[in-house]
Formats: sequence, structure tokens, C-alpha cells
Amino acid sequence: MSKLLNCISAAELRQRLESREQKTVEDLPGVYRWWFPKAEAEKLLEKFTTPLQKEGRILQEWEHGGITYQALYFGMSSNLRRRIRWHIRGPFKSSTLRRTLRAVVAPDTDDKSAEIAVNRLIDTCLWEWEYTKDTKEAKDREEKELSQSLYAYPLNISENKTMTSEWITELRNLRKNRNCKTI
Repeated sequence: MSKLLNCISAAELRQRLESREQKTVEDLPGVYRWWFPKAEAEKLLEKFTTPLQKEGRILQEWEHGGITYQALYFGMSSNLRRRIRWHIRGPFKSSTLRRTLRAVVAPDTDDKSAEIAVNRLIDTCLWEWEYTKDTKEAKDREEKELSQSLYAYPLNISENKTMTSEWITELRNLRKNRNCKTI
């Protein structure tokens, strides 16, 4: 998939959401991608024992501001503004991405410590999004990206065909078995 139309650092977006500045993201359907700094992505992914890529899949990289980023998560929403709020500052139960990150970066900590660790990681990322004409188009684009893409999205669980079933099972088990009671 080509680059989406909009991109902002998660730290800047968090600041805008907390200060209630102008709407950066509209209440519209669309698709989005989370870009992690390559060094952070490698730290996350080294915690897995299952081989990373499915045959022929690669991690998508993007140079931005002198930093190399890797896309680790692709999603869709019927309301991108609400979804980014959940990802940026919502409780763990509101975001599958936040639950996954908690299981990997702060598995054996209390909720407050885990929230700090997850927020710190998210704030190093870029969030890229594009509006779609409706939720069906967003859903169709997500399905296509997670099944026919040349790229791997290792933090997606649901309907993710870019990763092996062994990888998805390990990811699910991490979320289930680590001390993540709110998950």
C-alpha cells in the first residue's frame, strides 16, 4: 500500500488532544498505520520466539526526519478521531494495540506503570491515516492490506494474514498469559 495522506507524531497528537486544540483528525471513517522507530521496533520484536516474517513479507520502512520507522500495525475505524483517542490515551481495554503493547513492554507491572511505559513508547511513533468514503471502504482496505500486502504487520492479531499462525498464536498468548489483568 502506498503512503496514506496524513501523518503526525503521536507525541504532538497527544498534546493536541490534551489541550483540545483544533481537530487534527475528523470524526470520519478511514484507515491508519502505526510507524515505530526502527530501534524501538527491533526491541519489541526481539521478545518473540517465533520467526518474524511470513514467506515473502517484509517490514515496511520509511525515513522521516532523519529517523527510520517501521510499520508494525495497520487498522481501520468508522471514526478515526475516536480511534486515535483510544490509542493515544484510552484505557487498555479500549485499544487492542495498547493491550498488545502492554503485554510486550510492561507485562508484569501494575496498570499505572504499564500506562506510563506504553505511552512513552507510543509517543516515539508516527501515526499515518487516510479518510475513506465510508466504513465499508475502510474495512475493505484493511482486509486487503492484512491479506494481500507485501508487508508484514506483526502487532495486528485479528484477520492478519501477513504473519504466520504461529506468530499470531504467540502474540495472543503473550496478551493472555502475561500479568495483564485488564486485558
